[in-house]
Amino acid sequence: MPPAPPLVLTAGTTPLVLVAPHGGRRDSARLPWGTAPLKVNDLHTAALTAELARETGASAIINTAADRNDVDLNRVSAAHDRAPWFLERLADVLSATLRRHGRATLLTVHGWNVGEPAVDIGLGCARTAALFAVGPDAAVSPRFAASAVRALVGACGGHGIAATVGARYPARARENLLQLFTPRYVGDRRPLVAAVAAMSPAVDAVQLELGIPLRWPGAWRRRFIGACRAALPLLAAGAGEVSGAPGEPPAPQPTSCRLQFAGAPFSGLVGVTPDGGARLLLFPSEGGLFLFTGERARGLTIAPAPAGRITLDYAGPLLRFPDTVPFLDLERGLATAHLVDADVRLAFTPAHACGETGSFGTVAGSVVLDGRRIEMSATAFAEDAERAGPWPRVRVALRLDRTTALNVTVGLDGRDATGFLCRAGTHAAVTAARVRLGPPPAPLAHLALEVEIDGGERVSVDTSVVHELPVVRSRGAAAVRVVFAACAVDGSATPAGWCEAGGI
Repeated sequence: MPPAPPLVLTAGTTPLVLVAPHGGRRDSARLPWGTAPLKVNDLHTAALTAELARETGASAIINTAADRNDVDLNRVSAAHDRAPWFLERLADVLSATLRRHGRATLLTVHGWNVGEPAVDIGLGCARTAALFAVGPDAAVSPRFAASAVRALVGACGGHGIAATVGARYPARARENLLQLFTPRYVGDRRPLVAAVAAMSPAVDAVQLELGIPLRWPGAWRRRFIGACRAALPLLAAGAGEVSGAPGEPPAPQPTSCRLQFAGAPFSGLVGVTPDGGARLLLFPSEGGLFLFTGERARGLTIAPAPAGRITLDYAGPLLRFPDTVPFLDLERGLATAHLVDADVRLAFTPAHACGETGSFGTVAGSVVLDGRRIEMSATAFAEDAERAGPWPRVRVALRLDRTTALNVTVGLDGRDATGFLCRAGTHAAVTAARVRLGPPPAPLAHLALEVEIDGGERVSVDTSVVHELPVVRSRGAAAVRVVFAACAVDGSATPAGWCEAGGI
């Protein structure tokens, strides 16, 4: 059993109890690539929870050291079997709160690694059509859901924060810590578990999954704390009347799109999926990365315009990374990032009318970062959505010269080649392709393509990396590596498009 690490404990003056179970830090050795990915500790939740406790007069139990890869304090059995000291502290704090106030509101504070200023509020039960109505299996009472939860959603909206209820993380899994405050564990055979669960009739428990901007130091964290303070009277009282408090904001209807552009002062990748997943990555010429990711496309708008144009607008926070390798070890990568305010206004214009296979063209517009405005233009390629293809594979979309561009997807073994050569407004289909990658540590450092076009023409392309983004993704039961790179062609130093090597 791991020894009890230091927990930050604070005694509050209100019935509010805050718990940050994943605020520890990674002390374990990095796992070899290709094994199961490490769970990410919730960066900045410890500091946020401490600040929130000071501002609201809450008691707090803050994990500052235990790595969730060693013991997950948000799992009932894991905490009981491997960290009973955590449940003991929780029982002590709740007992003291109940003796003093007769009831308690418990908020568990978690990190949601999206770039949206958003919070998903879990109530320990399935989401219902009547957003603020709950049944007997919830971790909150019906009166608390109808008043305090509604007030918190409304207060977040008033501070520019999108708040949803159980849309992504309802906290209803059996082992979730919040389940201690549902009927599920009452009378459990484990005395320590049963002791905490016995308090559940007097406790309303809520899980807060907080997007990155609400946890990182800065204006958005202050907004979230302001929202909690505004809702504190009902959170502390447990019930009350709420007049005209709004529900959660409607989800936008996203336009599915995949857009990539390459040039100076920025290259970039943009993607919006039919379910609202969104990403915006900007690679400045001086290096590093600006990133937005979202699950409901809040703040990022992509819309079709006349003549095949596409407009892109984003206003909100971006994470600024000093390099482009944060996704090989997400926790270590996120620890190096800070927030900047951004306003991005771009428009894609196709070079000519195209079909469903994608369009080459240009992107132009402006990027404002912390008040500094930068005008930009770049070569670009757009398609409705990422298309299925062979795996492992290479995908390229490159402008070869002023009138010629090449789009190819091909398996690493040379099979299943698809795509087209665009020359002066005319498309010719790719019939075959062969690819030669660089060494495994940097497969796109030098990419050579031999492409055969319908009619027999052969095209050879040699590329070199300008910006590189390696990513580890889950694909089935295994982790796979995907490398994206903005590449120059034939010895040039200017990026001419993007290449992707997947499953290498």
